[in-house]
Amino acid sequence: MLRATLKSLLSRKARLLLSSIAVILGVTFVSASLVLNASLGASVQSMFTTIYDDIDIEINSAKTTQTYLGEAPGTVPQDVVDEVADNADVDSAEGTVRNDTGLVRVLDKNDKVLPQITAPIIGQNWEEPQDPVELREGDGPQSDDEIVVSQSLLNATGYELGDTVPIITDSSEADDYEIAGVVGYSGGRDSVSGEILVMFTMDTAREKLIDGEPGYTHITVTSKSGVDNDELRDDLAASIGDDYKVNTGEDLAEDQAESFQSILDLFNYLLLGFGGVALLVSVFLIINTFSIIVAQRTRELALFRAVGASRSQIRGSVLLEATLIGLLSAVVGLGLGIGIGHLGNIIVTGTMGEAMTATLIVPVSAIIAAFAIGIGVTIVAAILPALRASRIPPIAALRDSSNTVRPVRWFAVFGSLFLAAGGVLLWAGLTEKFGDGDPSLLGTVGAVGLLFIGALVIIPAIARPLVSAIGSLMSWTLAGKLGRRNSSRNPRRTAITASALMIGVAIVTGVGVLSASTEASIQKFFDNSVQADIVVAAGQQGAVIPTYDKSLLTDMNEMDDVEKIAGMYLSSANIEGQDTMITATDDFASMADLLGDNIVEGSQTLGDDEVAVYENQADKDKLELGDTVSVTLPKGEEREMTIGAILQSESGSTGYVFNDHYSDEFSESEPAQAYIQVTDGADKEAVIEDIQELLKDNPQVSAFDMSQQTEQIGQIFDVILLSVQILLALAMLIAVIGVVNTLTLSVLERTRELGLVRAVGMTRWQVTSMVAVEAVVISVFGAVLGIGIGSGLGIAVQQALKDDFVDVLAMPWGTMVTYLIAAIVIGLFSAIIPAYRANKLDVLEAVSSE
Repeated sequence: MLRATLKSLLSRKARLLLSSIAVILGVTFVSASLVLNASLGASVQSMFTTIYDDIDIEINSAKTTQTYLGEAPGTVPQDVVDEVADNADVDSAEGTVRNDTGLVRVLDKNDKVLPQITAPIIGQNWEEPQDPVELREGDGPQSDDEIVVSQSLLNATGYELGDTVPIITDSSEADDYEIAGVVGYSGGRDSVSGEILVMFTMDTAREKLIDGEPGYTHITVTSKSGVDNDELRDDLAASIGDDYKVNTGEDLAEDQAESFQSILDLFNYLLLGFGGVALLVSVFLIINTFSIIVAQRTRELALFRAVGASRSQIRGSVLLEATLIGLLSAVVGLGLGIGIGHLGNIIVTGTMGEAMTATLIVPVSAIIAAFAIGIGVTIVAAILPALRASRIPPIAALRDSSNTVRPVRWFAVFGSLFLAAGGVLLWAGLTEKFGDGDPSLLGTVGAVGLLFIGALVIIPAIARPLVSAIGSLMSWTLAGKLGRRNSSRNPRRTAITASALMIGVAIVTGVGVLSASTEASIQKFFDNSVQADIVVAAGQQGAVIPTYDKSLLTDMNEMDDVEKIAGMYLSSANIEGQDTMITATDDFASMADLLGDNIVEGSQTLGDDEVAVYENQADKDKLELGDTVSVTLPKGEEREMTIGAILQSESGSTGYVFNDHYSDEFSESEPAQAYIQVTDGADKEAVIEDIQELLKDNPQVSAFDMSQQTEQIGQIFDVILLSVQILLALAMLIAVIGVVNTLTLSVLERTRELGLVRAVGMTRWQVTSMVAVEAVVISVFGAVLGIGIGSGLGIAVQQALKDDFVDVLAMPWGTMVTYLIAAIVIGLFSAIIPAYRANKLDVLEAVSSE
């Protein structure tokens, strides 16, 4: 039986190839994801090891200062440096002043702040370069108005050696510095990971980066030869106390790599999720393939039974074939996955920085997953066909039973049960029968899962009428009529083939519904609630809040085309013992109106000792109108303030709002933003130009059209949808292969039938048209199912989220039409190989075949 199985498998090499492709693609996707994650992790670790390679020990203050966008480093005094330098195992201890929180902002040649998107601008004191840093041009700064910059700054701005560069290090005006020198990194690199270096004299660095405090932010310690750095770290930590953090270079590299690893893990989970979808599609393809194979081998398997083979041997024969296909697919898929994973690592590392080198790592998990998925998925998918094969009676050897169509009533029964259960659960979730909030949302998500399963199960029961209806649109010729009838001949086979395409289309459509609905809800909020037409704000945030002179609010308000304006302040504060960020305004009523907030309780104006609170913050802190809270502003004393108004925000804003009476006590005493409404019929672009002219002495602050925000948000959702489509491309490819596979095996199954129709006069073009119609009908059937199911599930989730800002239902009609057109193209493409094989048949041999 073993020899017969192997001979049968090797005698049908085309069938072996078609059966393997789907599994190979699924294994490739998963193994590539695991290899890419492990390799990127190793590459990141290698990058940070290189960065900290020359650091034996680094000491920092354990105390930090809270800034607008994060924590700024504390300082280490000179006496600690001296104490560390006196240690017998220390060769040298040198202090450095460095700040990478976005405090340093460089103005480009247009006098606007250079964006810090991919990496920060790092400000520090000048020190003699040591490998891998090298001085390429000029010299170190000789005076406080000179700086040394990295080549990456020159690349980004067009500045050159000797040019004057305006730099802002606080909320005041820019200071001018002459570029005295340019540094780079060994190997011709201009940066390590895209960052920009700006190096000042030590006095300037202290003044600009740590507010003139004496001391350093980092102490770099070089140990003597032969000293164990881990032991020295522990010794220094015990000596200088808990006010300081002591780490080896290896510790710093590991910490930085770990911070990146969480991002890599999220990326990996995302890839594995889509890999799982691809595997699910593969299962449908394998089930279909083996079902067709078993049907084609009915007489062969019956003969085995007739000569004494047991049912278990027949099952074993089919499962052995599945195991061999799975093993072959696992080996090939793993090899391709390693190659693709490494290629992805090369591409990613090439975009993340010049110091990152692509390191190939093949984790054990990738190897285990490849064989577990390759063999396991194939065997699981082949179980049902194997059981069906074992039930073939010996008498089947005497008749042709390959085209037996089994009933689908049980699919209708079980599919209806799943749909009914999902419908009840969905009704309970949407009507909040489980309670408010998360329980109802979880119930809705569970209902979506049940409905999806029910839709998958019931497809064979609805395949024949739907396929016939779709096929009737292409039945104007004899070939079209035959193609329609062929596609509806075996509902199970058609349903399984179409399901592979349906899954990918359903996911894309569902995500598209949610994306379109969220985007439409945001657009509705801006159109109906937000009355501001223009916002004045910083184009690039930093550690210090960019501000502008409050007198400009008056100037803007006096413009002829300005209807209403509200200036906004941003500051940190301590409220009831909790550090938080607050906003303040010079016109409370206008602010609420322009931002679309509703004053649900309290006054339209705030008194000097009154504060407004958003509803969600009031619920969290159990506050009511008239209650008092303890408030300490950064430059003021603790005082009691009264809740003078409660705000309701459709955009989910939270926290506290003050008036500007105590602005002198804020982190920054000048306004940071402004929201402006123009008069009806005003030229908004002209108003923006006039405001920009007022802001010409404020390079960090600009005026923006509010409509740009909705456009940017729309672009974000477009990117999300495109990403889903790209990641599901593999599942779509497998679905296409499924259609090709099914039709090709179907052509082999109908060899005699094709010979007969050719014998009675059907031309090769008519045969091609017949196969093409069959392929298009199956593909369109899958796309229609996917669009319908995806739309339904997307609508269900949107309804569950309608109280959480997604209150507008919008359908991605463009995407849906695109997938319908794509289904036709996929069908035509899928018909090429099967039609070629059908036309290649010899008529006489086909008629005489059994």
